[in-house]
Amino acid sequence: MRAAARRIAKRLGRRGSILLAFGGMETLYGWGIATDPRYGVVRGVGVLTHMLPMPWWGGLWMLCGLVAIALAFEPRPRWDRWGYAAATVPMTFWSLANLVAWLSGEFGQAWTSFCTWGAFVFILMRINRWPEYSVGRGTDGAGA
Repeated sequence: MRAAARRIAKRLGRRGSILLAFGGMETLYGWGIATDPRYGVVRGVGVLTHMLPMPWWGGLWMLCGLVAIALAFEPRPRWDRWGYAAATVPMTFWSLANLVAWLSGEFGQAWTSFCTWGAFVFILMRINRWPEYSVGRGTDGAGA
């Protein structure tokens, strides 16, 4: 069991493991908002639900999450960047929609979701710039 876990961890690396975690979170979050959206979520993204129904947005979350999961295991160097890009798409929509809800006065508490989703986007963008740690060399490529 430990050997299998080590093989998976080695295959993922630090970039892939973070991408896998975010992809899993997005897939589950998307399922939740597609099947049983909470009132506060719907209220915060009202500008989006005027364009498309909530199950569609849940589908987008799940699709982007599954792309992130699939690309977390990508063996070619830096191809996972497309997984990071996919992972930021729904979070960016959510952050901006909550910003609109807050600034328009539709939902005064939306600033917290704007900040939360915006912080996740920032974190993913920063991690996407990390070099992958090279296990055999003992270097992470920093300093270039």
